[in-house]
Amino acid sequence: MNEENSLLTGAVRPALLRYALPIILSMVATQFYAVADTMIIGLRLDADALAAVSNASTVLMIFLFISGGMELGGGLLVAAGKPTATKHEMTELLYNLLFVDEVIALLTTAVGFVTLPALLRLINTPAEILDTAVLYGRIYLLGLPFLMPYDLSKECVMGCGDSKTPLKVIVATSVMNIVLDLVLVGPFGVAGAAAATAAAQVAGAVYMVAFLRRTQMDAAFSPRMLKARYARDIFRLSAPNSVQQASGTIITTVKQGLLGGLGVEAIAGFSCAGKLSSLLMMPVFGFVQSTVFFIAQNTAALQPGRVKEGLREGRRILLVYSLGVVAVCIGLRGPLLRLFTTDPAAASYGCTMLAFESVTYLFVAQKHLFEARLRGAQKMGLYLVSSLGQIALNLLACVILVPRIGFAGFWMSSWISAPIGMLLAAALANLSGASHQLP
Repeated sequence: MNEENSLLTGAVRPALLRYALPIILSMVATQFYAVADTMIIGLRLDADALAAVSNASTVLMIFLFISGGMELGGGLLVAAGKPTATKHEMTELLYNLLFVDEVIALLTTAVGFVTLPALLRLINTPAEILDTAVLYGRIYLLGLPFLMPYDLSKECVMGCGDSKTPLKVIVATSVMNIVLDLVLVGPFGVAGAAAATAAAQVAGAVYMVAFLRRTQMDAAFSPRMLKARYARDIFRLSAPNSVQQASGTIITTVKQGLLGGLGVEAIAGFSCAGKLSSLLMMPVFGFVQSTVFFIAQNTAALQPGRVKEGLREGRRILLVYSLGVVAVCIGLRGPLLRLFTTDPAAASYGCTMLAFESVTYLFVAQKHLFEARLRGAQKMGLYLVSSLGQIALNLLACVILVPRIGFAGFWMSSWISAPIGMLLAAALANLSGASHQLP
């Protein structure tokens, strides 16, 4: 049985895990781009360089949220259409996705290049690291017209049922990125790290777009393929994802601004803890994304019982994994932070953040699974309410607590917002369950 059909037939748990594992490993490898940059910069340069990259990365997220929305929306559209679309219909859909994606990428790059210095000042970037942060950000932006089609084409291939090919490409580009980091950071500093990432993005984009063309398309591109109905579908699913991505960027930007008043060490420690948390939680996000595609394909195939069983298995798997992450974050926080920085003050901030915030991951994992139920059935409005509700609460708590109690306000905000966010997602998923599109 081929991989495309394995999501629709057979035992649910093995099918879901076989499909999810390459996606999980792909996301872990992708996150390793950021982790490798942070580790090499933190150990080979200094805390100032680490803080500069942290602030630049925060601002870059403002421009990357559109890429994330296109990636998630495009993958969902392909997954939902795959069980019933003809080869020609899939070809037209993919060309429309890639065309819209590249136009947006070029516009975003231009805007980002011009506005980057002002945005860095807006988040209270210390003067001594401003020029370094601008340099890193602008070099990174040069790779954006390749990063966006790279990410979109990976997601589309996954949506078609092939989760192994993107994994192989991501591993190859991750290795390329790390090797170039080791070669370039020493002589060129943060500029070398940004150039290494941009080069890996170019290589990944060239391969993945060519692979998509070879395996999923039956004709060369023609302007006649660009149709308004595809654009409507693309924005219907991508726009809510972009809004969700943007809201996450806003809260990260606000937090970075609050950190600016606590000093360079706090910025560096917070950045290290955040990179570790993202890496350790990436399997959750990978599993959730595979569940979205599983739900989308089985919903289109009119198999609600299979969707329900997949969600039940997912809850068990994520509970076990998130408990393990909490144990690692609390028990190994010191050794983990020392992988990123030798600055004792920065490491202390990072250890505190990692230990206290990790407790909330139990709630975060289940929240994302409830939201997968909404996304897979294309209930994007309810998904957006769930995501924005939790983010708004976390942002409000940060703005109130951090100026009053300092660094502890960051993890206390997560303690407040994570359980409430999970309950909100569960309520919306169950409310929507009355629809014929959900179990």
